[in-house]
Amino acid sequence: MRTLAKRGAAALMLTCMTGNVMAATQASCAHPNEMAAVKTAAIQQRLMVAALTCHATPSYNKFVVSYQKDLQASDRQLENFFRRLHGKSGTEQYHAFKTRLANESSMASIHDFAGYCDSAQQMFEEAQARPTLASFMADRETAADAVFEPCPVITARNTRPAHKPVKVVPAQGRGLAPQ
Repeated sequence: MRTLAKRGAAALMLTCMTGNVMAATQASCAHPNEMAAVKTAAIQQRLMVAALTCHATPSYNKFVVSYQKDLQASDRQLENFFRRLHGKSGTEQYHAFKTRLANESSMASIHDFAGYCDSAQQMFEEAQARPTLASFMADRETAADAVFEPCPVITARNTRPAHKPVKVVPAQGRGLAPQ
């Protein structure tokens, strides 16, 4: 009985240690929903700059109204992500990140005004042709995609530490066959 209790305690301790290590390594990475929020913010800032720079305010307003709830949820997710990463300064970091995205979009529009506006118009049209914000964002790539490290995907199979395989002993007896 004591051996069983010791093994149970050791297994519990190992599980807790593994959980703490995984939590620590995932504290500075972005989960898939957070990465989607980063991408959404980058695209929205790009389109917002296009609204002002390219005189595409009606197209931007249509985009925002069409996906309003999803955009708001994504924005909350983004702010929560920055709070998770930066604690008390998370909200400040969130605002700074969105400002950087807008500034980068503005600089891109200055360097290639016609190309920027054409690209934005195409994005507005594609957004209106998609039934959901997620389907519109799915195939988009942004410079912000590389800013954060994606969290590793943890599955039941890879949470177990690498060590000697457990020996499985078949049950003794005749099983369920009638005697």
